[in-house]
Amino acid sequence: MTRIARPSTDKEHRAVPWFGMWIGLALALSVIYCWSAGRLISAYSPSPALRAYLESDAPVESEAAAAKPPMFDSSFAAYLKKGLSYYIDAYDGGKPYQYKDSSYPHRRANATLPLWFKKVFPLNKHMTPDKQTCFMHVGKAGGSTIGCMLGFLIHCGDDDKTNYQSVPSLLAATTAHSFHRGVYDCSDEAANYLFVIRNPLARALSAFNYAKPDLSEKHPFSKKYKDKEIYVDCDFWTLNDLAERGLVKGNNGASDECKDRAKKALLGTENNLVHWFYNYQFYYESMPPDANIVVIRNEHIVDDWNAVETLLGGAADLTKESLPVNNQYEKKPEEVYLSDAAKVVLCETLCNEIQVYKTILKRAQNINKEQYIQSMQELVTSCPKEAMEESCADDMP
Repeated sequence: MTRIARPSTDKEHRAVPWFGMWIGLALALSVIYCWSAGRLISAYSPSPALRAYLESDAPVESEAAAAKPPMFDSSFAAYLKKGLSYYIDAYDGGKPYQYKDSSYPHRRANATLPLWFKKVFPLNKHMTPDKQTCFMHVGKAGGSTIGCMLGFLIHCGDDDKTNYQSVPSLLAATTAHSFHRGVYDCSDEAANYLFVIRNPLARALSAFNYAKPDLSEKHPFSKKYKDKEIYVDCDFWTLNDLAERGLVKGNNGASDECKDRAKKALLGTENNLVHWFYNYQFYYESMPPDANIVVIRNEHIVDDWNAVETLLGGAADLTKESLPVNNQYEKKPEEVYLSDAAKVVLCETLCNEIQVYKTILKRAQNINKEQYIQSMQELVTSCPKEAMEESCADDMP
């Protein structure tokens, strides 16, 4: 059968040029966007020191650590994992275990270790201090999720979703003690110091929203931190507002006193917001200077957990499906919005914090060069200048 073509209407004829124009416009915008993005990244080329690090063939911490034998052999790892599985499955929310080798009571006489430093399983007798891992719980970096996986009572069991989801592993068994805010419960002889870290700008945003007082509560303000000065007295209820009115220079509707508060709070030099005050610099400078560091990046939890587990002699068998998600709440659009101007000034103020973040990554025994570059590429999307430079306008606090 011969198919007869249907004559096109005048309307269809008129639509063809318009369609072509839209395609052309879309292609043009794509080219402009790619060119602009390329200029954004190329404008902040790595400093000579950073470029040398990225391009050098010299071994880094992770390469040296990988050349060493694991801390435990496979038979002990299997034995330990089996024992942990028993205790984790049996724990039903009863009295947790407080390890007798805790250093906290020795540092602070008559002090009581907070509940969230206790664990859901006992300490194995083979876990002497020189084989232990210290959990450096940096707030709002994903530490509650990892802490729960390690067996600590940190927002674990709050609801049916968490359900004390400890992971039977060498990492959970060796991580006997932790350091969170002003409570340091680790031995200075610890074999490893485990940092859970996150893009510094994302952590700052999360910490700001976390500390925001609920005025409907009977006692909405902290007794220890000056959060009222930021939120109520200075009327900074979003991080974007704090940045644009409190950090950007000029007459932006905030008093000089509030501008000073905003900068000092973000620098961590004033105790206005708890997790801004206890920042990466605080934790990093509190541990022994020659400590071995391992890292779990919030953006790559499964890969980094498995890498640390392998270093210890365990199996890389953690999957994304087995991750608990703790200490989260639904956020309003205005709580997570940051304008371009706000991002620039926030990153400038966080510059020293970003440099400490980069140092922790460089020293991590489980992070190789490719993974470091991966994290720098992710950081470039939010703080391009600070990701590529190694010096800041402000001195380190």
